[in-house]
Amino acid sequence: MNKLTLRLGLLALVASGVAVEAAVSAASEDRQIAARCLAAYVFVGGGSGVVVDPSGLVVSNDHVTVQENRHALAVRFADGRSFPAVLLGTDPVGDIAVLRIHREIPGGTEAHPGPFPSVPLAPSASIRPGIDVFAVGNPFGLGNVDSTPTLTRGVLSTGRTVHDDYTDAIQVDASVNPGNSGGPSFDREGRLLGINGQIRTTTGMRINSGVGLAIASPQLAAFIPLLAAAKGGYVHHTRIPVGLEIAGEAGGVTVTAVPVDSPFHVGDVLVRIHDRPVITPATALGLFASLPWTPQCSVEVIVKRDGVDVTLHPLLARTPIPGQVWHGLTTRQVDNGLRVDQVDKGSSAAEAGIQTGDLLIASGALRLEKRVHFLRALMGLEIGDHLPLTVRDRTGTERDVSLLLRRGE
Repeated sequence: MNKLTLRLGLLALVASGVAVEAAVSAASEDRQIAARCLAAYVFVGGGSGVVVDPSGLVVSNDHVTVQENRHALAVRFADGRSFPAVLLGTDPVGDIAVLRIHREIPGGTEAHPGPFPSVPLAPSASIRPGIDVFAVGNPFGLGNVDSTPTLTRGVLSTGRTVHDDYTDAIQVDASVNPGNSGGPSFDREGRLLGINGQIRTTTGMRINSGVGLAIASPQLAAFIPLLAAAKGGYVHHTRIPVGLEIAGEAGGVTVTAVPVDSPFHVGDVLVRIHDRPVITPATALGLFASLPWTPQCSVEVIVKRDGVDVTLHPLLARTPIPGQVWHGLTTRQVDNGLRVDQVDKGSSAAEAGIQTGDLLIASGALRLEKRVHFLRALMGLEIGDHLPLTVRDRTGTERDVSLLLRRGE
């Protein structure tokens, strides 16, 4: 063996050693990522969730909690520990729900002190197509028996996009199936990229197609604080300003009609909404609807006007929550007002302590003497609004209550 051959052989051994060491290091890193992801994962009924704060704040999908009894929610960790949970707030339009882990005490529940394993939200700058994605879930309920969640791996297929009501979404090709809903998609840093919620197929069959949609972390970051403070109620999405009309034209997405006192001009071309690019009219509508609604909320919009970029801050409308308003009361008209005939179990009326036989006296300044008055009190109110009532019980005592109008169950 000559010296050149020996040298090449030694170099090959060194290279193979480096490659083996790199492979071992990568495998070790993957195991660490998986451990972090799995520790913060929780089962929520037949679906999934993830802890985003050590105090026990859990994020899942609204449609996962709808499938369960919202008065008897529970979460279960992969190590087998199970805890009751309280629904703090829900977003039926954007499909987000926030729960708090509790512990049972005599007479009720109290916040559990934790700390629990949790994960941080990924910053928007980290959402880049092509990065590794790790999805954790409970596909087809496989983990219901032994509390073992399923971890799959793929890549981030898109950046932040608009897909119908998922107005700030990411697309992943990691395998997700029914039961993954509400569960997390992580990056290699163990940060939460999004909450898995939808599978897109051409057949309509709910089975992995390689096209999974997750609610992106920036939208989660915007909604979680409001949902956590919603006291079991709802958080609405924003909507395009009332009276503003847009159309796709050769020059881009153009304003075609404006309401009175609007900062928009007919002919404005929408460039960016909330620092996200406007591509099509559907994208623009989704971007207008991507924020949590609060009274007098506005959004930064950049338009092209006469060749110059102009920054506007229009007030946004509110997206209604679909469904039938449910207050839980059945009444009949009597000589002295409206008497309560039935109170639905689990309704806002029941939670407010209204009982059969009580009289409904007023709603704010409106006296409730006939059924038509009660209907008038409900006019203009939507799911998520509150109905004020003055109630008189059988002893003659009057009190004021406020009923959260829920979705019909």
